[in-house]
Amino acid sequence: MLKQRLVAAALGLPMLFVLLWLNWFLRLRGIPDNLPLLAVVLLIAGASGWEVSCIVRRRYPKTAPVNGVYAAVLLPLLVHGIRMAGAGHNMITVSSVGLLIDSLGTTAATMLLFLAVWSDIEQRGREGIMENLYVLLGGAYLGVTLSCLLLIELIPFHEIAVGLVFLLVFTLDTAAYFGGKHFGGLLLAPRISPRKTLAGALCGMIATLVLTLGVKYVPHVAGFSLPELPWWNLGAHLRWEQLLLLGVGVGILGQVGDLVESAFKRWGDVKDSGVIIPGHGGFLDRFDSLLLVAPYCYLLLTRVLNLPL
Repeated sequence: MLKQRLVAAALGLPMLFVLLWLNWFLRLRGIPDNLPLLAVVLLIAGASGWEVSCIVRRRYPKTAPVNGVYAAVLLPLLVHGIRMAGAGHNMITVSSVGLLIDSLGTTAATMLLFLAVWSDIEQRGREGIMENLYVLLGGAYLGVTLSCLLLIELIPFHEIAVGLVFLLVFTLDTAAYFGGKHFGGLLLAPRISPRKTLAGALCGMIATLVLTLGVKYVPHVAGFSLPELPWWNLGAHLRWEQLLLLGVGVGILGQVGDLVESAFKRWGDVKDSGVIIPGHGGFLDRFDSLLLVAPYCYLLLTRVLNLPL
C-alpha cells in the first residue's frame, strides 16, 4: 500500500504541476483560455462523477452509469465559459477555441443528461426519479466545489494558488494517513470511517499548518529581498494570521470532505470508490478532501483577503 501511494504521488504531482505550468505559459503567450486547468478540473469531476454513479448503482442497479459524469462536468464547463465571455470582447476574440469547447461541452452535457434522466423516469417512474436524484446531487456537489478552482483565476498568480491548494490537500491526507497508522488511538468518526483516528487528524492539521506558514519563507530560501518579491510568491501577499486562517480552514474542511465521502461510500456499501489510482482507490478517494477545500480557498483568497485582481 505504501509503495503504491508513493508511486501514485511521484507520477501524479509532476503531471499536475506540468499542466499548471503550461496554463501559465499559454497565458503569458496571450492565450488566456486556461484550458490545461480546465482539463484538470474536468478529469477529476468526470472520473469522480462516474464513481458516484457506480456507488449509487450498488443500491439501485438500474441507474444509468454516465449521468454522474454529465452532471459533474456541466457546471465547470458553464463556469469556465461564463468567466471567459465576461472578461470582455478581446478575450472572446483570442479565446475562440476555449469558448467553442465550453459551448459544445455544456450543450452536449445538458442534452445527454436531460435525455438520459427523462428516459429513465419515463420507464421507471418514481423509482427512476429517486435514483437519478442521488446521482444529480452527487454530480452537482462535485461540479460546484471543483468549479471554484477555475474561479481562483480571479487573482493574477492563480496557478500558484491552485498548486498550493492541491499541495495542502495532499499534505493533509498523507500526514493524516501516516499519523493514524503510527499512533492509532481513538477513532475520529467510527460510525462513518473505521480507520480514521483523532491522532491522524491532528497530524494532518499540524502538517498543513507547517506547510502553509512555510510559504512565508519562500523569498528567504530563494534569496529574494522584500522590494524584489517575485509575482509567484503567494505567501508574500498574505500576513501570518491570514496564512494561519488558510491552514486551519484547509485542515478542518479537508477532513470533513473526507468524512462526507466516507459516509457516501458506507451508504453505497463499498470500501473504495474505484481502483484507478494505486494505493488510494478511485478519484473520489484521492480528491475527497479537495471538494470542500476548493470553495474555502476561493472565498478566502479572492473575497476575504482582498488579494489584487
